[in-house]
Amino acid sequence: MMGKSKLGLLYLDELKGYYKSKLMLVLWIGLPLLSFLMQYLQPNAEEIPLSIFVAILVGSIGGTLSSVLISTTITSERNRNVYDLFLIRPVKRWEIIIAKYFAVLTCLLFAVVISVVMGIIVDIIKIGTPISELLKINAQSLIVAFMSICIACSIGIFFGIIINSVAVSAVLSVYLGNQISAIVILPTVLIPEINVIFYAILVGVGVSILILAISIIIFSKKSQY
Repeated sequence: MMGKSKLGLLYLDELKGYYKSKLMLVLWIGLPLLSFLMQYLQPNAEEIPLSIFVAILVGSIGGTLSSVLISTTITSERNRNVYDLFLIRPVKRWEIIIAKYFAVLTCLLFAVVISVVMGIIVDIIKIGTPISELLKINAQSLIVAFMSICIACSIGIFFGIIINSVAVSAVLSVYLGNQISAIVILPTVLIPEINVIFYAILVGVGVSILILAISIIIFSKKSQY
């Protein structure tokens, strides 16, 4: 029970820090605005629902930026020896990582939901797609985008832990985070027969847990930060 309360406090503390950051404010405003503007940029707008494009863009852009945010935060805190303070507190290192991970995901989920809702509104007004069909499509879009972000954030944590340079950590998170998280999005676009929701959850959760587990092991074994 005590462990849960410590983890909860860490999570709330990280959440406050992230939602006050300028980058997160940009995501909260920019991603929904992007989904709205896509109605003017989307090809074949009369045939293809906007939500499909929104999912790809939100998953890619949101995942990349959140990966950079979390990786540079961890690297910067390590360089400033912030984690030395936890040596005198009853806080386990895995709790620090998990708290940061879910704090970022919570903030990104808020932005993703707003973006998808904007896509629904535009589709209803512009295309006249039935609400039942839109809900199904957007449920898939939301899951695909969020699972992509889950992977990107776990990669950001990994580089934040193993890299000492903030700049290098950011570059690797942008490049590899975007590339690896695409394994959730691309098959759902290229293979029509695939079960989108099942595949996205299986790959998104599986890959994220694997990378987080490796990161936690490395983080726990290092003696100094």
